[in-house]
Formats: sequence, structure tokens, C-alpha cells
Amino acid sequence: MLPEYREEAKKRIVEAGLEVMYEKGYCNTTMEDIARRLDVSKPALYRYFKNKDELIIESANYLQAQYRDIKTGCNSDICPVDAWIGIFDQIMSPDIKIHALYFEILGMTVHKPEVQKRSIEGMKHSLDQPTHEIEEQQQKGLIPSETDPRTLAIALVSLFNGMRVLILLGVDWKEVRSRWIETLQHLFGIINKGKQAECPRDCKRFEACNIEPKA
Repeated sequence: MLPEYREEAKKRIVEAGLEVMYEKGYCNTTMEDIARRLDVSKPALYRYFKNKDELIIESANYLQAQYRDIKTGCNSDICPVDAWIGIFDQIMSPDIKIHALYFEILGMTVHKPEVQKRSIEGMKHSLDQPTHEIEEQQQKGLIPSETDPRTLAIALVSLFNGMRVLILLGVDWKEVRSRWIETLQHLFGIINKGKQAECPRDCKRFEACNIEPKA
């Protein structure tokens, strides 16, 4: 089998597996369910993945790669609020089943060493990359220099995952997005002591940022 064909086949299996797991959850999904979605035999899947655990690890790799592509596409010259709103819009689906699977995978890290290893690697990247971007944005005057980049990166990732919980537990997606933007403005120093700070550059979201803060 040609390597490029094998990789494409694995990608198709991962995508089909995620579709089924979003619908049924990891624990309720079987390899037979995924084979049925692809209209292939179950033994055909085992040519690429030995078991469902191996498939979920590859699925985690796939999702993390998508996140990296989104982050890599963020220009460090863009207003940081604008950049993180874009990340929210691309990743934070209103579909609660997607967030349910995310937390189900996280829960597996306690009992499955390989999943734990992959999750730790993913989290390291999720913190290192925004830390580096924040440092660059500070040098360009887009973020106050007194802010510790690592602390801000941890705050952003923690807040982002907290927003996932809110959506999963029924808070309206539009409200969550609105609170996300408002919190970003405070975190990045766009709003200071209840007053709008001067924006360091032209920004397409200038009007949104200049809304009067809530009393």
C-alpha cells in the first residue's frame, strides 16, 4: 500500500470516528459503528488501528493539529483581542456534543497512559505557543509590557476551557461569546479602571471595544 494512500485512509477513519463519537460519546462508540459509517468491514479498520484506544489517540492528534493550524495562522500584528475572538469563533462550537467528547477524552488521561502522554504534550504546546505570541505582541506595543506572558497564556487557556463547560451546561453560546470578548478586553488591558484605553493601532473591532463598560 502506498504511504500516501494509507495516511489518507487513516484520516478518513479518524474523521468518521469523530463524527460517531460526537453523536454517541467515546464509551458508547464501537469500531463496528465506525465501520458502518464508512460502509466498510470492521476487519478493514484493524488494518490501520489495533483498537479504539489507538484511534482516539490519533483523533486527539488530529484535533490538536487543527488547533495549531488556527493558531499558526494568527498574525502577531493583529490586535490580540481580535485574534482570540477569531480562535473562539473557529473552535468554540455551540454543539454541546463536541465539548462533551473533549472532556470525555480528558477524563481518560487518568487511566490511559498513552492518552495522558498525548494530552500533556498538547497542553504544553497550548501554553508555549500563546506565551511566545504574547511576548511578540508586547514588543510591538499591542499588550501592556507589565503583563507576565506565561501568566496571561495560562489565564487564556483556563478561561477558554471554562467557556467550554458553560456551553456544555446550557449557557447560551451568544452570551458566552460576549463574556469572552469582555474578559479579553480586561486581560489585554484594553479596558483599564473602567475606562477605554487607547488602542495602539487601527483595528476592525474598534467600535465593539469602545462600547461603554457595564455598570
